[in-house]
Amino acid sequence: MRDTIVGIDIGTTKICTVVGNVDRDEGLMITGIGRVPSRGLRKGKVCDLERTISSIRESKMQAEAISNSEILSAYVSVTGAHIHAEHSNAIVAVTDPQRGITLEDAENALEQAQHIDIPNGRRLIDVQVREYIVDGQVGISDPVGMTGMRLEVNVLLVTADISHLENIYRAVNHAGIDVDNLIVEPVASAEAVLSQEERESGVAIVDIGGGTTDLAVYRDGVLDHLDIFPVGGDHFDSDLSYGIGVTTRQAEHLKIKLGGIGREYVASEDIIEITKSGDRKETIPLKIIPEIIYPRMEEIFSLIHDSLQRGGYLKKLPSGLVITGGTSLLPGITEMASEVFGVQARIGYPRDIGGLSEESRSPIYSTSIGLVKIGAMDLAEKTPSGIPSGMNKILERADSIWKKTLKIILR
Repeated sequence: MRDTIVGIDIGTTKICTVVGNVDRDEGLMITGIGRVPSRGLRKGKVCDLERTISSIRESKMQAEAISNSEILSAYVSVTGAHIHAEHSNAIVAVTDPQRGITLEDAENALEQAQHIDIPNGRRLIDVQVREYIVDGQVGISDPVGMTGMRLEVNVLLVTADISHLENIYRAVNHAGIDVDNLIVEPVASAEAVLSQEERESGVAIVDIGGGTTDLAVYRDGVLDHLDIFPVGGDHFDSDLSYGIGVTTRQAEHLKIKLGGIGREYVASEDIIEITKSGDRKETIPLKIIPEIIYPRMEEIFSLIHDSLQRGGYLKKLPSGLVITGGTSLLPGITEMASEVFGVQARIGYPRDIGGLSEESRSPIYSTSIGLVKIGAMDLAEKTPSGIPSGMNKILERADSIWKKTLKIILR
């Protein structure tokens, strides 16, 4: 028996649809990927609904053709600087201390923690449980069954702009797909590229997309900090386009083929030939490309540094920084990150999943593959019995977070 799970990464640069099959014997296998240019979004927000629908539909059709399956519903990513996260907590009296803390007590605490003033035009989209505290005892992940009189919960609440959420829903629905759940992009990427050990010890994941850069910090196994900045890989292309006088499409090609931010790139003495409008040829020093890219990367890392510093996380990342997304493939980026943040840095590639071709094992697909893994965890929670060895890792991961995370499905 196989269950199909689909993830759709709706980004500023690309729409990526990934199809996964949960096989009772083999576990989670990727069977199809559709990737098309994203038309209709800017900095993570829909600005042209019809073009967005068309891009989603085209990506869906590609994935269906490769996977030989029909896509009816999907887990969908959401990002943009309109997404905000804040900490909240609540304290409740245990209903019957003699009987111990019940699931109803825990749910009551969670309910109370969500009672915050949410501005008009915004909606709560995710509640991440950081810890429970029972009579002053901190760091409890599951309080049910424990003895105590007072139960406290600390959570991270994530809110988003309602109009953007509704536009995403509308675009996906009009492309012929139901939305299983909306997942914040860095949370999905984290599921694809981080190990449980990294999440437990303390790690920051940086997902550099086309229009945004997403930051998430995990400590003690749970999401502890979230920030999204309105700058990403497309800004490198714009800078190069303006700086050397080529189209943004040419600039993107030059960035991918010749871009780099290491010292050896800035020091290069090589000369390259570029084609400008009217097929006019011109030679330029190769080092101009990294010289233009470097300040933009400095800006992105400065935003991340300030966010980590405000939250007090700079000295609390034993597992360092994991960089993912297409821009993470720029040569020299991990070396620069290590210098800026004073921690180890690595590129985040999708992990612990089968059926991937060499091309699809790229950070470009981290978010969409992470969405499929989240869908597999949801499935494991619903059908925990009878799942053999192929699903063990997914089942263990689902069991480790289900009491810590409350997913809110918007309807």
